[in-house]
Amino acid sequence: MRIYGVAATVAVLLLAGCTAGTPAGEVHKVGTYTDVPFYPACGNEILEYEGSIWYPLLPDDQKPAPTDLPEPTGQAAGASGGRGISASVHLVVAPGPGDDTGTLTIYDDGTAYWVSDNGHLDTWLTTDEITYEWVC
Repeated sequence: MRIYGVAATVAVLLLAGCTAGTPAGEVHKVGTYTDVPFYPACGNEILEYEGSIWYPLLPDDQKPAPTDLPEPTGQAAGASGGRGISASVHLVVAPGPGDDTGTLTIYDDGTAYWVSDNGHLDTWLTTDEITYEWVC
């Protein structure tokens, strides 16, 4: 009987290892979508995409751009990792070519990263509702 108990314990442990979830802190892409219309001129605009509402993270909560994304197709490569948008912007200009469409990469932790087609604008977003303290 003792051998069966050990075998059962080993089987349970192996099964648990095979069905374990994502290791803590590891985030995976859910999808990447191109031609997503958005113009984050002030940093408080929301993005509605395929039934989800995305809020730009506050300037202090922005993080570096993901390193595994393709380079923008426009004139300026290398987005700012969300820091290209500032709450101190007071004048909003009309979007330039490639500013108001871009690529949205959604992650399984409820965050997403949007970068304009020309690479001039980018921001991290969340599905958690954010109230902004500024008006643009």
